[in-house]
Amino acid sequence: MALDALETQADAVEPTVERRSPVETTNVQLPTGDRLQIPTGAETLRLKGYLIMCRNSSRDYAEFAELVDAVEPETAAVILAGMDRYYCCRQPRREWVASQLVRRLADPHPSDIDDEDWSDPDARAEWEEVRQRCLSVAVAMLEEAR
Repeated sequence: MALDALETQADAVEPTVERRSPVETTNVQLPTGDRLQIPTGAETLRLKGYLIMCRNSSRDYAEFAELVDAVEPETAAVILAGMDRYYCCRQPRREWVASQLVRRLADPHPSDIDDEDWSDPDARAEWEEVRQRCLSVAVAMLEEAR
């Protein structure tokens, strides 16, 4: 996984990532007695990883970082290291999706912001926290792959 992530250029056009299996869900009962089917916690993390791969937006990275706060980077890494069991693309390489996710998380460059967007010091500080959380998951994913 690590070498694949390093070999791929950041500016390369990404192949289409597609779902391989149904979304994992669980049922919860609301105080009203109604039952609601929702994605599992692990599935929510995988879905956010998928959105980072497809949309590459600052909001997706920020929401991902919030999820990581709830589950710890190491737990997120274990879940996301198996992304290729749930998502695929037409690349012949094994673990391509997980490798690309590691690359994106290690050095996030969202498509909806640039350096000029950081005139506000508070926004810059918040983004640095998001980057650090994403990086911690990328490092943990590489450790998990060993």
